[in-house]
Amino acid sequence: MDRLFQGDSHSVSAYPLRAVFLPVDADEQKGVSVLMSVPKKRFHDAVDRNRVKRQLREAYRKHKHALVSQMATREQGLLVAFIYVSSQIESTASVEKRMTRLLEKIGETL
Repeated sequence: MDRLFQGDSHSVSAYPLRAVFLPVDADEQKGVSVLMSVPKKRFHDAVDRNRVKRQLREAYRKHKHALVSQMATREQGLLVAFIYVSSQIESTASVEKRMTRLLEKIGETL
């Protein structure tokens, strides 16, 4: 995951989410590896950070299939970090909508 933030990666945004991703060879990483980040700077209470992370994980779980199948057909791996950039908790429906848009942008960029 260190390589993800060293400068060779790409970034796309769909407020309140930002995704940093890096395609890698299949021998390094198979499939898609995901990191969910909710900064302590924005949410001081662990309860709030955990709630937002649950929303992110659930939204990704529901909508990941197109991205995972695209990477399988390309025979590449993908490292992705989803970063929550808002300082307010959004509704689950809103997070899912933005996650869908973000995954589409990642697919288009690849």
